[in-house]
Amino acid sequence: MLVQLWWLPLGVEDGQGKWPSHKYRVADVVKEHPEWLILDKNGKHGRMTRNLAALCPAVPEVQQYYKELTEKFIRDWGFDGSKLDNIYSVPMCYNPAHHHKSPQDSVNAVADVYKTIFQTTRALKPESVTQACPCGTPPSLAWLPYLDQADTADPVGAKQVRSRTKVYKALLGPEAAVYGDHVELSAMTRHGNDWLEHGDDFASTIGTGGVVGTKFVWPDKGAKFKAVNLTAQKDALWKKWIGIYNQKMLSKGTFLDFYTYGYDFPEAYAIQKDNKMYYSFFAAEDRPWSGQVELRGLKPGTYRVFDYGSGTDLGSVQAAGNEPPKLKAEFTQHLLLEVTPQ
Repeated sequence: MLVQLWWLPLGVEDGQGKWPSHKYRVADVVKEHPEWLILDKNGKHGRMTRNLAALCPAVPEVQQYYKELTEKFIRDWGFDGSKLDNIYSVPMCYNPAHHHKSPQDSVNAVADVYKTIFQTTRALKPESVTQACPCGTPPSLAWLPYLDQADTADPVGAKQVRSRTKVYKALLGPEAAVYGDHVELSAMTRHGNDWLEHGDDFASTIGTGGVVGTKFVWPDKGAKFKAVNLTAQKDALWKKWIGIYNQKMLSKGTFLDFYTYGYDFPEAYAIQKDNKMYYSFFAAEDRPWSGQVELRGLKPGTYRVFDYGSGTDLGSVQAAGNEPPKLKAEFTQHLLLEVTPQ
């Protein structure tokens, strides 16, 4: 078993403010180096996400601090990587002790800290995984180059899992590792001011070449975690889909941009791996879909078509010329195809 540490760089507790889970105390680093903090125009501690104070990334000593902190996490504590969360930005810094040329220096230096965390982790453990989650917001150039695995970042429903995976494949390359986030997020309903997460749509991650994940709780931990308890029924479903993921490993395949989101229907994706083509088709809002699907990108020849989601042999198709072969299909939610040359 490999374990990541879930943490938030640059944010720091300074004894002011609170978060719903707890009241903030004063972190040791603030006690020892209050001069490292970002100050606003009024000389008060600048606030970042979760109402935390922030260490100024433009200060060389702060960058060194994060190098040593990463070494502690990875080398001394034995973690195998990091899940960096709530990744947004930091306030502009007006701390006179930092001698900035511009208050914007703190914002511009955010990338330096993420680069330090990533490179230090990689140097210590080449097979480590560093993730960055911007929690529902677009990726930033400050950290996008410094990760092993992008994150679809708290998607609201399976449609966002798929579209964000495609965005990251476009930005990072067709073989980039993209975490589809917890499968429970693939279906969500409003519950007061919060969301109830109860999804099980692994197909939206597997079919787009993403990395699957889950946040199931086992054994039963009571009503608070009821929606994510690993019941016997869910256990069978999770084993099926995680088994498919492990067998196909489409996250190591090549994402091919053969279909245009919002123009081609049904919504479709293509992955090439091990001399095979894998296609995934998704019905709009999970309504039944019936018609012909196009299997684009096939070289001339005869191909066997296998529905690897249901385990059904669908016969063969012939590819010839510039016109892609078509396959008559009826499905609800999704259709996952493995196409093998004969």
